[in-house]
Amino acid sequence: MKRLLLLALVALAFGSQAQQNPDYYNKKQDYEYRSFPTRTMGSPFERYTHYQISARYGVAAPLGSLKDYTGGMAKYHYNLTGEFIYPKNWSFGVQFNYSYFKDRLPRRIYTDGTQDISSIETHSLGATSIHAFGKYHFASTNAPIRPYVMLGLGGTGMRNLTYYGYLEDGKRSFALSGQAGVGARFLFSKNGNLGADVQATYFYSPFKSDYLSNVANVSASAGLFYRWW
Repeated sequence: MKRLLLLALVALAFGSQAQQNPDYYNKKQDYEYRSFPTRTMGSPFERYTHYQISARYGVAAPLGSLKDYTGGMAKYHYNLTGEFIYPKNWSFGVQFNYSYFKDRLPRRIYTDGTQDISSIETHSLGATSIHAFGKYHFASTNAPIRPYVMLGLGGTGMRNLTYYGYLEDGKRSFALSGQAGVGARFLFSKNGNLGADVQATYFYSPFKSDYLSNVANVSASAGLFYRWW
């Protein structure tokens, strides 16, 4: 009789704790999942909304008037991403991008009124973008390889300058911009926090200046991501 009474008191205490702390069961399951990974319960990344940050570095190729103006690849191209990832197929976040295009022409003679000036002409465009984006993923949250497509919209700070020796001419302004891309995320270990991320994007902005009519480029980048819940 005493044993039954003791068990009843323990059960009441357990129920009271669970009622006061509704997350108790989830925490208990997460502990069991980490302690016994062979259990059939899903990973917390498959059951909960979680977070991810990514840093990538790559190359960008100019298109249209930007290609005519700066010629070859960007000197610098990198991006940083933070996102909320839902247990199913969607994620949403913010991506910061920076690209810098530059082309230095051979020295030549320029005529200014009645004077001839020998100078090196340099074309440059620095683009700093912030885009809100959405992604659709084609595999489960814990898949070793998880391809995705993305679409982002935001704004870009443009710094379009042409230098004639030490003299500069150009425009600085803020313009609307957007990007669309495809990519894939690779987990280093099953249910792990760390992995690699590769991405290819198309960027467009209706920015105009004396030297440019719209700005467009395609880019490819690769880097690392870290996720947690």
